[in-house]
Amino acid sequence: TKLFSSNYIDKFKYLDFDDFWYTLKKLELEAVPVLEAFYELDDNIEQLTQKSVGKSLLNPKVWREGIVIRPLLEQIDLEMSSEFSNGRVSFKAINPEYLLKNEN
Repeated sequence: TKLFSSNYIDKFKYLDFDDFWYTLKKLELEAVPVLEAFYELDDNIEQLTQKSVGKSLLNPKVWREGIVIRPLLEQIDLEMSSEFSNGRVSFKAINPEYLLKNEN
């Protein structure tokens, strides 16, 4: 299928969530746990931080580091690309419990 072609690599393009998920399944690969696929982002930082708090789904004995939030349809922000990285819209909310536990 088109997902397995080098088309995405040649264009330096990330797969949208549905195509990414399909590709993982087709290749029999695992991804990190997805807590929510349809999270609606708002501008409440405290609420977002609280959402990051929790134990790891891979190892419930430890705090998870945080959560990564990305749009379902990949987006590039040109302003971000000039200052921070490749411009991919993606960010992490760090779990404060993880920070406290790992503070040295």
